[in-house]
Amino acid sequence: MEGRLKKGLLLAIYSMGCGLMLSIFPFIKSPFNLIFSLFAFVIGIYFFRGYPSLRSRLLFIGLGLLFFFLFTVIITMILYLRSHPQGAV
Repeated sequence: MEGRLKKGLLLAIYSMGCGLMLSIFPFIKSPFNLIFSLFAFVIGIYFFRGYPSLRSRLLFIGLGLLFFFLFTVIITMILYLRSHPQGAV
């Protein structure tokens, strides 16, 4: 049980990191955005090296995409609210 919990938490952390790096990528101006894509690539390499099973890799990709969409929506909402401040009601 303890090994599965550790594996699950590491899967979530790796996929969250990868999703965050990929979601920051389109919002940063070039050439600095390439740094975030390289970070995501390195995170993926470290995960794939440590977890050779197909199930873990598919979960990593699926959770990475889920976190990518989640963080992209959050960043977009923050940027929108900063550029369109609401007046006092």
